[in-house]
Amino acid sequence: MNENYYESIIERKSRVGVLTKVVVLGIFLFFTVFPLFWLFLSSLKDRLDIFTFPPRFFFNPTIENYRGLFVKTFLEGGAGQTDFALCLVNSFIAAGLGTFFAVILGVMAGYACSRFRFFGKNDYLFFTLSTRMLPPMAVIIPIYIMFSRLGLQDTRAGMILLYTMSNLGLAIWIMKGFYDSIPMQYEEAGLVDGYTRWQIFWRIIIPSVKGGIAATMGFCFIFAWNEFTFASIVTTRYAKTLPPRIAAALGAAGLDWGQVAAAGFILIVPVLVLFILIRNYLLMGMTFGVLGRR
Repeated sequence: MNENYYESIIERKSRVGVLTKVVVLGIFLFFTVFPLFWLFLSSLKDRLDIFTFPPRFFFNPTIENYRGLFVKTFLEGGAGQTDFALCLVNSFIAAGLGTFFAVILGVMAGYACSRFRFFGKNDYLFFTLSTRMLPPMAVIIPIYIMFSRLGLQDTRAGMILLYTMSNLGLAIWIMKGFYDSIPMQYEEAGLVDGYTRWQIFWRIIIPSVKGGIAATMGFCFIFAWNEFTFASIVTTRYAKTLPPRIAAALGAAGLDWGQVAAAGFILIVPVLVLFILIRNYLLMGMTFGVLGRR
């Protein structure tokens, strides 16, 4: 009888623990997923449905907000081409290539900082990290002057260079942490087998840190894709990206919230697709180094 009593107590505690976890998870999902769901719903509503109170979950959906992003301007209510498609292409080019170059350089520089000793190594690492500490407004004026004199203002090349340099420190530090988790014995075994340092790097080290590379690429792409301050000051028209374009979504009747919601949802989709594609590598990266290999 005593055993059944204690078993019932343990079972009740287990149920309470599971119920608590479910409630906490539900609250977390509500505050994280529901705003995205509401953003998507708002992008399918007309102006009347958006401002209806209480809010409507059932309504006649419309794609006018998405169509309006491409066939009419925010500043004018009439028909015509917009610069939204150009800004979308600029975001893909600047964020994509900026992430690519930052990750390539970070992969090599992180390995050098992890495995080799050189003069000023600690100072260099601190300097690369300090580039992430400064707020963008603290350096925007000298960057603007420098880009203006070099002819990089309002150019895609300038934005790619800017995103590469701004994400390079983050890429170096993330990759260095992954390289540090790999024992030196793996490289020593490769040297004994006759591998060169370059062959060891590509055949042994790189496959071991695929998760780290994926994580670095994901974080760098997010920072570049969502960057607002530099893009709003350095670019004016030809190289403008989506974040400052959405912020300028003023219509004849004020801020067009339907088109803002549609543009915001479009801004989210590439990041979501990227993390779905690299999710397996991200899980590998959480286990660090060779422990994450399959």
